Amino acid sequence: MGLVCWPSYAKIRELNLEKSQWQAQLELQRPKVQETVMPTLMELPTTIEACQRVFLEENVQVLTVNLDRIETESREVLDEQDAGLSYALFHFKLSGSWRGIENAFQRLENISNQIIHIQEVRLNPEGGDTVLKIYFYEPNKLNRP
Repeated sequence: MGLVCWPSYAKIRELNLEKSQWQAQLELQRPKVQETVMPTLMELPTTIEACQRVFLEENVQVLTVNLDRIETESREVLDEQDAGLSYALFHFKLSGSWRGIENAFQRLENISNQIIHIQEVRLNPEGGDTVLKIYFYEPNKLNRP
């Protein structure tokens, strides 16, 4: 009986060893995965305030902030149960130096616990307009963009 089961036992040991190696790799990468915590829809006002604070620290005045739109995930076949919100576009009207605006953009894109992309920028001598794309997720729909 032992000779018949030996190949299966050897394969099971090999798979268990491979499983433990993959689990060790996952544990090594886990801190990197947990660094980015996407905000929920309810946290968007706090995120916008943080963006405004970054502009103010760079001596750029935020004249207006407008929500352009909130987008759902793009899918070829949308199922209402699986369709979730994925990002919001905010339009900022700014007044200040180009250098300050550029520095603020760099700081915004490097905020560790947010995913903020500069979607569009139009600068003029007095300041500029920009559209920021802020990713988020709904807590009851844990699918992320």
